[in-house]
Amino acid sequence: MIISSSIALLDNKIKEQFWSLCLRAFGKTPNSFPPKKITISIAVAVVSIYAAFRKLTQPPPQLRNLPRPGFLQYVSTILMNKPYDNVLKEVIYPVAFKADHGLYAAFGLFGWSVYITDSVAARKLLTKTDLFPKINIINSQHQHTLFGRFAVGPNIIFLPHGPQWKAQRSVMNPAFNRSMPVRLFGELTQKLFVQLDKTADSSPIDVLDIMNRWTLDAIGIAGFDFDFDAITNKNSEWVTRYHHIMGGSRDALYQLLPFLESPRLRALFPKRNQIHHELDLFLEKMQEIIAHKREILNNNEFATNKKTNEKDLLTLMLEAAKEENGKLTDEEIMANLCGFFLAGHDTTSNAISYALYNLATHPDIQEKARDEANRILGSEPIDVLPTVEQINEMTYTQMIIKETMRVNTIVQNIVSRKVVEDVDIGGFVVPKGAQVTLDIMAIHRNPKIWKNPDEFNPERFEPGGEAEKVTKMGLGWVPFSNGARQCIGKNFSLTEQRVIIPMLLRKYELSLPDDSIHKDKVVISGIGSFSAVNLQIKLKKRY
Repeated sequence: MIISSSIALLDNKIKEQFWSLCLRAFGKTPNSFPPKKITISIAVAVVSIYAAFRKLTQPPPQLRNLPRPGFLQYVSTILMNKPYDNVLKEVIYPVAFKADHGLYAAFGLFGWSVYITDSVAARKLLTKTDLFPKINIINSQHQHTLFGRFAVGPNIIFLPHGPQWKAQRSVMNPAFNRSMPVRLFGELTQKLFVQLDKTADSSPIDVLDIMNRWTLDAIGIAGFDFDFDAITNKNSEWVTRYHHIMGGSRDALYQLLPFLESPRLRALFPKRNQIHHELDLFLEKMQEIIAHKREILNNNEFATNKKTNEKDLLTLMLEAAKEENGKLTDEEIMANLCGFFLAGHDTTSNAISYALYNLATHPDIQEKARDEANRILGSEPIDVLPTVEQINEMTYTQMIIKETMRVNTIVQNIVSRKVVEDVDIGGFVVPKGAQVTLDIMAIHRNPKIWKNPDEFNPERFEPGGEAEKVTKMGLGWVPFSNGARQCIGKNFSLTEQRVIIPMLLRKYELSLPDDSIHKDKVVISGIGSFSAVNLQIKLKKRY
Protein backbone atom coordinates (compact mmCIF):
# COMPACT_ATOMS: atom_id res chain seq x y z
CA MET A 1 0.00 0.00 0.00
CA ILE A 2 2.77 2.44 0.88
CA ILE A 3 4.52 1.84 -2.42
CA SER A 4 1.34 1.83 -4.51
CA SER A 5 -0.08 5.01 -2.96
CA SER A 6 3.30 6.76 -3.25
CA ILE A 7 3.77 5.82 -6.87
CA ALA A 8 0.21 6.93 -7.62
CA LEU A 9 1.40 10.46 -6.96
CA LEU A 10 3.75 10.26 -9.94
CA ASP A 11 2.65 11.19 -13.43
CA ASN A 12 3.06 8.53 -16.10
CA LYS A 13 6.51 9.65 -17.30
CA ILE A 14 7.99 9.79 -13.82
CA LYS A 15 6.39 6.45 -12.98
CA GLU A 16 8.02 4.88 -16.00
CA GLN A 17 11.44 6.26 -15.06
CA PHE A 18 10.99 5.25 -11.43
CA TRP A 19 10.13 1.63 -12.17
CA SER A 20 12.95 1.51 -14.69
CA LEU A 21 15.37 2.35 -11.90
CA CYS A 22 13.81 -0.20 -9.55
CA LEU A 23 13.90 -3.01 -12.10
CA ARG A 24 17.45 -2.09 -13.12
CA ALA A 25 18.56 -2.20 -9.49
CA PHE A 26 17.35 -5.75 -8.99
CA GLY A 27 18.35 -7.03 -12.42
CA LYS A 28 14.73 -7.85 -13.31
CA THR A 29 12.37 -7.39 -16.25
CA PRO A 30 8.81 -6.04 -15.87
CA ASN A 31 7.33 -9.53 -16.32
CA SER A 32 9.60 -11.20 -13.76
CA PHE A 33 9.23 -8.58 -11.03
CA PRO A 34 5.59 -7.44 -10.54
CA PRO A 35 5.14 -5.05 -7.58
CA LYS A 36 2.74 -7.38 -5.75
CA LYS A 37 5.52 -9.95 -5.27
CA ILE A 38 8.02 -7.58 -3.67
CA THR A 39 9.47 -8.93 -0.43
CA ILE A 40 9.64 -6.85 2.76
CA SER A 41 13.39 -6.23 2.32
CA ILE A 42 13.02 -5.18 -1.28
CA ALA A 43 9.98 -3.05 -0.40
CA VAL A 44 12.13 -1.05 2.00
CA ALA A 45 14.70 -0.53 -0.73
CA VAL A 46 12.05 0.47 -3.28
CA VAL A 47 10.48 3.01 -0.91
CA SER A 48 13.97 4.42 -0.32
CA ILE A 49 14.58 4.61 -4.06
CA TYR A 50 11.27 6.40 -4.50
CA ALA A 51 12.05 8.94 -1.76
CA ALA A 52 15.45 9.62 -3.30
CA PHE A 53 13.94 9.78 -6.78
CA ARG A 54 11.49 12.49 -5.74
CA LYS A 55 14.34 14.44 -4.16
CA LEU A 56 16.29 14.30 -7.41
CA THR A 57 13.55 15.93 -9.45
CA GLN A 58 13.65 19.32 -7.70
CA PRO A 59 16.71 21.49 -6.94
CA PRO A 60 17.08 23.12 -3.51
CA PRO A 61 15.06 26.35 -3.17
CA GLN A 62 18.08 28.63 -3.62
CA LEU A 63 18.70 27.27 -7.14
CA ARG A 64 15.15 27.21 -8.46
CA ASN A 65 15.47 30.65 -10.06
CA LEU A 66 18.26 29.40 -12.33
CA PRO A 67 17.48 27.93 -15.75
CA ARG A 68 17.69 24.14 -15.76
CA PRO A 69 16.98 21.31 -18.18
CA GLY A 70 13.88 19.23 -17.59
CA PHE A 71 14.77 16.56 -15.07
CA LEU A 72 13.34 13.62 -17.01
CA GLN A 73 14.93 14.81 -20.23
CA TYR A 74 18.32 15.27 -18.56
CA VAL A 75 18.37 12.02 -16.58
CA SER A 76 17.02 9.92 -19.44
CA THR A 77 19.99 11.01 -21.57
CA ILE A 78 22.27 9.66 -18.83
CA LEU A 79 20.45 6.35 -18.48
CA MET A 80 20.34 5.89 -22.26
CA ASN A 81 24.06 6.77 -22.63
CA LYS A 82 23.23 9.46 -25.14
CA PRO A 83 26.42 11.17 -26.44
CA TYR A 84 27.04 14.21 -24.28
CA ASP A 85 27.97 16.43 -27.22
CA ASN A 86 24.41 15.87 -28.48
CA VAL A 87 23.04 16.54 -25.00
CA LEU A 88 24.91 19.86 -24.99
CA LYS A 89 23.22 21.10 -28.14
CA GLU A 90 19.78 19.63 -27.49
CA VAL A 91 19.43 20.01 -23.72
CA ILE A 92 22.14 22.21 -22.15
CA TYR A 93 22.80 25.07 -24.57
CA PRO A 94 19.14 26.11 -24.93
CA VAL A 95 19.05 26.46 -21.15
CA ALA A 96 22.55 27.77 -20.36
CA PHE A 97 22.49 30.47 -23.02
CA LYS A 98 19.20 31.96 -21.91
CA ALA A 99 21.23 34.53 -19.97
CA ASP A 100 24.62 36.16 -20.48
CA HIS A 101 26.05 34.49 -17.35
CA GLY A 102 25.86 31.04 -19.00
CA LEU A 103 24.86 29.32 -15.75
CA TYR A 104 22.40 26.49 -15.34
CA ALA A 105 21.38 24.12 -12.54
CA ALA A 106 21.40 20.33 -12.83
CA PHE A 107 21.67 17.21 -10.69
CA GLY A 108 25.09 15.57 -10.71
CA LEU A 109 27.13 12.95 -8.90
CA PHE A 110 27.26 15.00 -5.68
CA GLY A 111 23.80 16.56 -5.80
CA TRP A 112 22.37 19.70 -7.34
CA SER A 113 24.97 22.18 -8.58
CA VAL A 114 25.30 25.40 -10.50
CA TYR A 115 27.14 24.62 -13.75
CA ILE A 116 29.43 27.18 -15.40
CA THR A 117 29.85 27.36 -19.19
CA ASP A 118 31.68 30.71 -19.38
CA SER A 119 35.49 31.15 -19.33
CA VAL A 120 35.50 34.32 -17.19
CA ALA A 121 33.29 32.68 -14.59
CA ALA A 122 35.54 29.60 -14.75
CA ARG A 123 38.59 31.71 -13.87
CA LYS A 124 36.82 33.17 -10.85
CA LEU A 125 35.73 29.74 -9.59
CA LEU A 126 39.14 28.09 -9.96
CA THR A 127 41.33 30.90 -8.64
CA LYS A 128 39.25 32.03 -5.66
CA THR A 129 39.66 29.00 -3.39
CA ASP A 130 38.70 31.07 -0.34
CA LEU A 131 35.27 31.75 -1.84
CA PHE A 132 34.85 28.33 -3.47
CA PRO A 133 36.42 25.53 -1.36
CA LYS A 134 35.91 21.94 -2.49
CA ILE A 135 32.93 20.17 -0.98
CA ASN A 136 33.83 17.44 1.51
CA ILE A 137 32.52 14.13 0.22
CA ILE A 138 34.96 11.84 2.02
CA ASN A 139 32.50 11.05 4.82
CA SER A 140 29.38 11.42 2.70
CA GLN A 141 26.97 8.76 1.48
CA HIS A 142 29.52 8.03 -1.28
CA GLN A 143 32.04 6.50 1.13
CA HIS A 144 30.35 3.09 0.89
CA THR A 145 29.99 3.08 -2.90
CA LEU A 146 32.37 1.26 -5.20
CA PHE A 147 33.59 4.61 -6.53
CA GLY A 148 33.87 6.02 -3.01
CA ARG A 149 35.79 3.07 -1.57
CA PHE A 150 38.19 3.11 -4.50
CA ALA A 151 38.83 6.80 -5.08
CA VAL A 152 37.14 9.07 -2.53
CA GLY A 153 39.64 8.90 0.30
CA PRO A 154 41.90 11.36 2.14
CA ASN A 155 43.86 12.28 -1.00
CA ILE A 156 44.80 15.50 -2.74
CA ILE A 157 41.91 15.10 -5.18
CA PHE A 158 39.05 15.02 -2.68
CA LEU A 159 40.41 16.53 0.53
CA PRO A 160 38.96 20.00 1.17
CA HIS A 161 41.43 22.87 1.29
CA GLY A 162 43.16 22.79 4.66
CA PRO A 163 46.22 21.60 6.63
CA GLN A 164 45.91 17.93 5.63
CA TRP A 165 45.63 18.79 1.95
CA LYS A 166 48.57 21.23 2.14
CA ALA A 167 50.72 18.66 3.94
CA GLN A 168 50.02 16.09 1.24
CA ARG A 169 50.62 18.55 -1.56
CA SER A 170 54.03 19.42 -0.09
CA VAL A 171 54.96 15.74 -0.45
CA MET A 172 53.25 15.12 -3.80
CA ASN A 173 54.69 18.13 -5.60
CA PRO A 174 58.33 17.00 -5.29
CA ALA A 175 57.37 13.43 -6.22
CA PHE A 176 55.55 14.47 -9.40
CA ASN A 177 58.16 17.05 -10.33
CA ARG A 178 60.89 14.41 -10.07
CA SER A 179 58.89 11.71 -11.86
CA MET A 180 59.31 11.93 -15.62
CA PRO A 181 59.74 8.28 -16.69
CA VAL A 182 60.18 9.03 -20.38
CA ARG A 183 62.32 5.96 -20.96
CA LEU A 184 59.72 3.68 -19.34
CA PHE A 185 56.98 5.09 -21.58
CA GLY A 186 59.19 4.52 -24.62
CA GLU A 187 59.99 0.93 -23.63
CA LEU A 188 56.31 0.19 -23.03
CA THR A 189 55.56 1.59 -26.49
CA GLN A 190 58.14 -0.77 -28.01
CA LYS A 191 56.44 -3.61 -26.14
CA LEU A 192 53.12 -2.44 -27.59
CA PHE A 193 54.54 -2.48 -31.13
CA VAL A 194 55.14 -6.24 -30.82
CA GLN A 195 51.40 -6.69 -30.27
CA LEU A 196 50.32 -4.20 -32.93
CA ASP A 197 52.55 -5.72 -35.58
CA LYS A 198 50.57 -8.96 -35.33
CA THR A 199 47.51 -7.37 -36.95
CA ALA A 200 48.86 -4.22 -38.63
CA ASP A 201 48.27 -4.19 -42.42
CA SER A 202 45.54 -6.82 -42.02
CA SER A 203 42.81 -5.82 -39.56
CA PRO A 204 41.93 -2.69 -37.53
CA ILE A 205 42.79 -2.42 -33.86
CA ASP A 206 40.46 -1.54 -30.99
CA VAL A 207 42.24 1.68 -30.06
CA LEU A 208 40.68 2.25 -26.64
CA ASP A 209 41.38 -1.33 -25.58
CA ILE A 210 45.03 -1.04 -26.66
CA MET A 211 45.50 2.35 -25.00
CA ASN A 212 43.78 1.18 -21.82
CA ARG A 213 46.30 -1.64 -21.58
CA TRP A 214 49.30 0.58 -22.33
CA THR A 215 48.30 3.24 -19.79
CA LEU A 216 47.47 0.59 -17.17
CA ASP A 217 51.00 -0.81 -17.42
CA ALA A 218 52.37 2.75 -17.39
CA ILE A 219 50.51 3.83 -14.24
CA GLY A 220 51.17 0.49 -12.52
CA ILE A 221 54.95 0.54 -13.04
CA ALA A 222 55.45 4.30 -12.81
CA GLY A 223 52.99 4.62 -9.93
CA PHE A 224 54.09 1.85 -7.57
CA ASP A 225 56.35 -0.54 -9.46
CA PHE A 226 53.66 -3.13 -10.18
CA ASP A 227 53.48 -4.71 -13.64
CA PHE A 228 49.91 -5.56 -14.67
CA ASP A 229 51.33 -7.04 -17.88
CA ALA A 230 48.23 -5.69 -19.61
CA ILE A 231 49.94 -5.07 -22.95
CA THR A 232 50.75 -8.73 -23.52
CA ASN A 233 47.98 -10.36 -21.48
CA LYS A 234 44.74 -8.39 -21.41
CA ASN A 235 42.90 -11.21 -19.61
CA SER A 236 45.30 -11.55 -16.71
CA GLU A 237 43.89 -11.75 -13.18
CA TRP A 238 44.75 -8.20 -12.12
CA VAL A 239 43.80 -6.58 -15.44
CA THR A 240 40.40 -8.27 -15.35
CA ARG A 241 39.89 -7.34 -11.70
CA TYR A 242 40.81 -3.70 -12.29
CA HIS A 243 38.45 -3.37 -15.28
CA HIS A 244 35.58 -4.92 -13.30
CA ILE A 245 36.11 -2.30 -10.60
CA MET A 246 36.36 0.63 -12.98
CA GLY A 247 33.40 -0.54 -15.07
CA GLY A 248 31.29 -0.92 -11.93
CA SER A 249 32.32 2.54 -10.71
CA ARG A 250 30.79 4.08 -13.84
CA ASP A 251 27.38 2.42 -13.44
CA ALA A 252 24.82 5.23 -13.82
CA LEU A 253 22.28 3.66 -11.46
CA TYR A 254 24.62 3.61 -8.47
CA GLN A 255 25.95 7.06 -9.28
CA LEU A 256 22.42 8.46 -9.18
CA LEU A 257 21.36 6.40 -6.13
CA PRO A 258 24.52 5.87 -4.03
CA PHE A 259 22.61 4.78 -0.92
CA LEU A 260 21.90 1.46 -2.68
CA GLU A 261 25.50 0.47 -1.87
CA SER A 262 25.22 1.02 1.86
CA PRO A 263 26.23 -2.11 3.80
CA ARG A 264 22.59 -2.56 4.82
CA LEU A 265 21.29 -2.73 1.23
CA ARG A 266 24.28 -4.03 -0.70
CA ALA A 267 23.44 -7.66 0.11
CA LEU A 268 20.34 -7.29 -2.05
CA PHE A 269 22.54 -6.95 -5.14
CA PRO A 270 24.79 -10.04 -5.47
CA LYS A 271 26.54 -8.86 -8.65
CA ARG A 272 27.39 -5.55 -7.04
CA ASN A 273 28.57 -7.35 -3.93
CA GLN A 274 30.93 -9.43 -6.06
CA ILE A 275 32.56 -6.31 -7.53
CA HIS A 276 33.05 -4.98 -3.99
CA HIS A 277 34.85 -8.24 -3.20
CA GLU A 278 37.07 -7.68 -6.26
CA LEU A 279 37.87 -4.23 -4.87
CA ASP A 280 38.77 -5.76 -1.49
CA LEU A 281 41.36 -7.97 -3.20
CA PHE A 282 42.73 -5.06 -5.23
CA LEU A 283 43.15 -2.85 -2.16
CA GLU A 284 44.79 -5.68 -0.24
CA LYS A 285 47.36 -6.06 -3.02
CA MET A 286 48.10 -2.32 -2.96
CA GLN A 287 48.45 -2.40 0.81
CA GLU A 288 50.93 -5.25 0.46
CA ILE A 289 52.97 -3.20 -2.02
CA ILE A 290 52.95 -0.14 0.25
CA ALA A 291 54.10 -2.21 3.25
CA HIS A 292 56.94 -3.68 1.19
CA LYS A 293 58.10 -0.23 0.04
CA ARG A 294 58.00 1.07 3.61
CA GLU A 295 60.11 -1.87 4.78
CA ILE A 296 62.72 -1.12 2.11
CA LEU A 297 62.82 2.54 3.12
CA ASN A 298 63.09 1.75 6.82
CA ASN A 299 66.03 -0.54 6.06
CA ASN A 300 67.70 2.25 4.07
CA GLU A 301 67.73 0.11 0.98
CA PHE A 302 66.58 2.76 -1.45
CA ALA A 303 69.84 2.65 -3.36
CA THR A 304 68.92 1.98 -6.98
CA ASN A 305 70.44 2.19 -10.44
CA LYS A 306 67.40 4.12 -11.64
CA LYS A 307 67.65 7.84 -12.13
CA THR A 308 65.37 9.88 -9.87
CA ASN A 309 63.02 10.74 -12.74
CA GLU A 310 62.56 7.03 -13.50
CA LYS A 311 61.65 5.97 -9.95
CA ASP A 312 58.03 5.02 -9.26
CA LEU A 313 55.80 7.60 -7.60
CA LEU A 314 55.30 5.55 -4.44
CA THR A 315 59.05 5.47 -3.86
CA LEU A 316 59.33 9.22 -4.52
CA MET A 317 56.40 9.96 -2.20
CA LEU A 318 57.96 8.01 0.65
CA GLU A 319 61.37 9.58 0.04
CA ALA A 320 59.86 13.08 -0.07
CA ALA A 321 57.97 12.45 3.17
CA LYS A 322 61.18 11.22 4.82
CA GLU A 323 63.17 14.24 3.60
CA GLU A 324 60.62 16.59 5.16
CA ASN A 325 60.43 14.55 8.38
CA GLY A 326 56.79 14.17 7.55
CA LYS A 327 54.68 11.06 7.59
CA LEU A 328 52.01 9.83 5.23
CA THR A 329 49.77 7.18 6.73
CA ASP A 330 49.10 4.00 4.78
CA GLU A 331 45.50 5.18 4.37
CA GLU A 332 46.67 8.45 2.81
CA ILE A 333 49.13 6.68 0.51
CA MET A 334 46.48 4.16 -0.55
CA ALA A 335 43.98 6.94 -1.21
CA ASN A 336 46.48 8.85 -3.34
CA LEU A 337 47.54 5.82 -5.37
CA CYS A 338 43.88 5.10 -6.11
CA GLY A 339 43.49 8.78 -6.99
CA PHE A 340 46.33 8.44 -9.50
CA PHE A 341 44.40 5.63 -11.18
CA LEU A 342 41.26 7.75 -11.29
CA ALA A 343 43.02 10.82 -12.68
CA GLY A 344 45.77 9.19 -14.71
CA HIS A 345 44.56 5.99 -16.33
CA ASP A 346 41.20 6.23 -18.10
CA THR A 347 41.66 9.93 -18.83
CA THR A 348 45.04 9.45 -20.51
CA SER A 349 44.00 6.33 -22.44
CA ASN A 350 40.99 8.23 -23.78
CA ALA A 351 43.10 11.28 -24.63
CA ILE A 352 45.55 9.18 -26.66
CA SER A 353 42.69 7.33 -28.38
CA TYR A 354 41.03 10.59 -29.38
CA ALA A 355 44.35 11.99 -30.62
CA LEU A 356 44.87 8.94 -32.85
CA TYR A 357 41.32 9.33 -34.17
CA ASN A 358 41.95 12.98 -35.02
CA LEU A 359 45.20 12.09 -36.76
CA ALA A 360 43.51 9.28 -38.70
CA THR A 361 40.76 11.64 -39.91
CA HIS A 362 43.13 14.52 -40.73
CA PRO A 363 45.90 13.06 -42.95
CA ASP A 364 47.53 16.45 -43.49
CA ILE A 365 47.88 17.04 -39.75
CA GLN A 366 49.10 13.45 -39.30
CA GLU A 367 51.84 13.96 -41.91
CA LYS A 368 52.93 17.26 -40.37
CA ALA A 369 53.22 15.61 -36.94
CA ARG A 370 55.15 12.69 -38.43
CA ASP A 371 57.56 15.08 -40.13
CA GLU A 372 58.20 16.73 -36.77
CA ALA A 373 58.84 13.36 -35.10
CA ASN A 374 61.23 12.27 -37.86
CA ARG A 375 63.05 15.59 -37.80
CA ILE A 376 63.68 15.33 -34.06
CA LEU A 377 64.07 11.56 -33.61
CA GLY A 378 65.51 10.75 -37.03
CA SER A 379 63.95 9.15 -40.10
CA GLU A 380 65.86 5.86 -39.92
CA PRO A 381 63.35 2.91 -39.90
CA ILE A 382 64.06 1.81 -36.32
CA ASP A 383 62.40 2.45 -32.97
CA VAL A 384 63.87 5.45 -31.18
CA LEU A 385 63.27 6.15 -27.49
CA PRO A 386 62.69 9.90 -27.08
CA THR A 387 64.47 11.87 -24.39
CA VAL A 388 62.96 14.59 -22.21
CA GLU A 389 64.76 17.22 -24.31
CA GLN A 390 63.38 15.76 -27.55
CA ILE A 391 59.75 15.61 -26.49
CA ASN A 392 60.02 19.23 -25.34
CA GLU A 393 60.99 20.15 -28.91
CA MET A 394 57.81 18.62 -30.36
CA THR A 395 55.70 21.76 -30.27
CA TYR A 396 53.29 20.70 -33.02
CA THR A 397 52.56 17.41 -31.25
CA GLN A 398 51.84 19.40 -28.12
CA MET A 399 49.37 21.54 -30.09
CA ILE A 400 47.62 18.38 -31.33
CA ILE A 401 47.35 17.05 -27.78
CA LYS A 402 45.90 20.30 -26.44
CA GLU A 403 43.39 20.64 -29.26
CA THR A 404 42.36 17.01 -28.81
CA MET A 405 41.72 17.57 -25.11
CA ARG A 406 39.64 20.62 -25.97
CA VAL A 407 37.45 19.26 -28.75
CA ASN A 408 37.26 15.72 -27.29
CA THR A 409 36.59 16.49 -23.64
CA ILE A 410 37.01 13.45 -21.40
CA VAL A 411 35.71 14.54 -17.98
CA GLN A 412 32.40 16.37 -17.72
CA ASN A 413 33.05 18.42 -14.60
CA ILE A 414 35.30 18.99 -11.59
CA VAL A 415 34.37 18.11 -8.01
CA SER A 416 31.88 20.77 -6.95
CA ARG A 417 32.88 23.78 -4.87
CA LYS A 418 30.73 25.15 -2.07
CA VAL A 419 29.97 28.87 -2.00
CA VAL A 420 30.89 30.26 1.44
CA GLU A 421 29.05 33.56 0.93
CA ASP A 422 26.71 35.12 -1.60
CA VAL A 423 28.87 35.78 -4.65
CA ASP A 424 28.32 37.39 -8.04
CA ILE A 425 29.18 35.15 -11.00
CA GLY A 426 28.68 36.83 -14.34
CA GLY A 427 25.95 39.09 -13.02
CA PHE A 428 24.05 36.36 -11.17
CA VAL A 429 24.27 36.13 -7.39
CA VAL A 430 24.91 32.54 -6.38
CA PRO A 431 23.66 32.11 -2.79
CA LYS A 432 25.77 30.95 0.13
CA GLY A 433 25.76 27.17 0.55
CA ALA A 434 25.16 26.36 -3.11
CA GLN A 435 27.43 23.97 -5.01
CA VAL A 436 29.19 25.23 -8.14
CA THR A 437 31.12 23.30 -10.78
CA LEU A 438 32.32 23.53 -14.39
CA ASP A 439 30.69 21.93 -17.39
CA ILE A 440 34.05 21.35 -19.04
CA MET A 441 32.76 20.20 -22.42
CA ALA A 442 30.36 23.15 -22.55
CA ILE A 443 33.30 25.51 -21.97
CA HIS A 444 35.46 23.74 -24.56
CA ARG A 445 32.64 23.75 -27.13
CA ASN A 446 31.16 27.15 -26.29
CA PRO A 447 30.83 29.18 -29.53
CA LYS A 448 30.99 32.36 -27.44
CA ILE A 449 34.54 31.36 -26.42
CA TRP A 450 35.93 29.43 -29.41
CA LYS A 451 35.58 30.05 -33.14
CA ASN A 452 34.06 27.01 -34.89
CA PRO A 453 34.38 25.04 -31.64
CA ASP A 454 33.53 21.62 -33.14
CA GLU A 455 36.38 21.85 -35.66
CA PHE A 456 39.68 20.13 -34.91
CA ASN A 457 42.34 22.79 -35.47
CA PRO A 458 45.69 22.41 -33.61
CA GLU A 459 46.82 25.82 -34.90
CA ARG A 460 44.58 27.39 -32.26
CA PHE A 461 47.41 26.63 -29.82
CA GLU A 462 50.31 28.08 -31.81
CA PRO A 463 52.13 31.06 -30.25
CA GLY A 464 49.95 34.15 -30.56
CA GLY A 465 47.00 32.03 -31.71
CA GLU A 466 43.38 31.82 -30.64
CA ALA A 467 44.11 29.94 -27.40
CA GLU A 468 46.35 32.72 -26.12
CA LYS A 469 43.60 35.28 -26.75
CA VAL A 470 41.06 33.07 -25.00
CA THR A 471 43.39 32.74 -21.99
CA LYS A 472 43.68 36.52 -21.67
CA MET A 473 39.89 36.69 -21.27
CA GLY A 474 39.35 33.72 -18.95
CA LEU A 475 39.91 29.98 -18.64
CA GLY A 476 38.61 28.38 -21.82
CA TRP A 477 40.89 25.30 -21.72
CA VAL A 478 40.45 23.36 -18.48
CA PRO A 479 40.90 19.59 -19.07
CA PHE A 480 43.10 19.48 -15.95
CA SER A 481 41.13 22.15 -14.09
CA ASN A 482 43.31 25.11 -12.98
CA GLY A 483 44.47 27.10 -9.99
CA ALA A 484 45.62 25.62 -6.68
CA ARG A 485 43.54 22.45 -7.23
CA GLN A 486 44.78 21.78 -10.74
CA CYS A 487 45.36 18.08 -11.46
CA ILE A 488 48.78 17.24 -10.01
CA GLY A 489 49.28 14.57 -12.69
CA LYS A 490 48.97 17.02 -15.59
CA ASN A 491 52.63 16.85 -16.66
CA PHE A 492 52.70 13.08 -16.12
CA SER A 493 49.77 12.60 -18.53
CA LEU A 494 51.10 15.04 -21.11
CA THR A 495 54.49 13.29 -21.00
CA GLU A 496 52.87 9.91 -21.68
CA GLN A 497 51.10 11.38 -24.71
CA ARG A 498 54.17 13.18 -26.02
CA VAL A 499 56.16 9.93 -25.96
CA ILE A 500 53.71 7.45 -27.46
CA ILE A 501 52.15 9.60 -30.20
CA PRO A 502 55.41 10.46 -32.07
CA MET A 503 56.64 6.87 -31.73
CA LEU A 504 53.38 5.55 -33.19
CA LEU A 505 53.48 8.03 -36.08
CA ARG A 506 57.03 7.04 -37.01
CA LYS A 507 56.02 3.36 -37.00
CA TYR A 508 52.53 3.45 -38.59
CA GLU A 509 50.20 5.37 -40.88
CA LEU A 510 46.72 5.75 -39.37
CA SER A 511 43.32 5.66 -41.09
CA LEU A 512 39.70 4.76 -40.35
CA PRO A 513 38.09 1.60 -41.72
CA ASP A 514 35.66 2.27 -44.58
CA ASP A 515 32.69 1.16 -42.49
CA SER A 516 33.63 3.17 -39.37
CA ILE A 517 30.72 4.61 -37.36
CA HIS A 518 33.02 7.56 -36.64
CA LYS A 519 33.26 8.84 -40.23
CA ASP A 520 31.51 12.14 -39.57
CA LYS A 521 32.46 12.61 -35.91
CA VAL A 522 33.62 10.46 -33.02
CA VAL A 523 30.68 8.74 -31.32
CA ILE A 524 30.99 8.87 -27.53
CA SER A 525 29.22 7.49 -24.47
CA GLY A 526 29.59 7.66 -20.71
CA ILE A 527 28.44 9.44 -17.58
CA GLY A 528 30.88 11.81 -15.90
CA SER A 529 33.64 10.79 -18.31
CA PHE A 530 33.39 10.13 -22.02
CA SER A 531 34.88 7.40 -24.21
CA ALA A 532 34.70 6.65 -27.93
CA VAL A 533 32.39 3.76 -28.82
CA ASN A 534 34.11 0.82 -30.54
CA LEU A 535 36.81 2.98 -32.08
CA GLN A 536 38.68 0.94 -34.70
CA ILE A 537 41.72 2.32 -36.54
CA LYS A 538 43.75 0.77 -39.35
CA LEU A 539 47.54 0.69 -39.03
CA LYS A 540 49.88 0.49 -42.00
CA LYS A 541 53.46 -0.35 -41.06
CA ARG A 542 56.11 2.06 -42.25
CA TYR A 543 58.99 -0.22 -41.17
